[in-house]
Amino acid sequence: MPLSEFEKRQLESIGHGLAAEDPGFAALLGRDAFVLCLRNRFRRGLLLVAAGVCVLVLGLVGRVPWLGIAGFAIMIGAGYWAVKDFRWSSGTRDREVTQMEGNNE
Repeated sequence: MPLSEFEKRQLESIGHGLAAEDPGFAALLGRDAFVLCLRNRFRRGLLLVAAGVCVLVLGLVGRVPWLGIAGFAIMIGAGYWAVKDFRWSSGTRDREVTQMEGNNE
């Protein structure tokens, strides 16, 4: 449910008051801090995926099956950890559907 204009103005005034009173805390709660955290997590996840690939290849070259399985598990876990908090946008979120799709009556 979208906010009304009054609620948007109130929220904006609260945000400006917080930023004026304590800029450090406002920056900590801001969207930029969350995006930075996600970006760092994604980079670390990519590094761990690369490490998992190295362990997997090492297991294949050394003919040690459990090492290859461990490398694969590291890859899967790191990939999940890297993208688990992403918000994937879809173009159909704000779309209104007046009738069931496929029903042309």
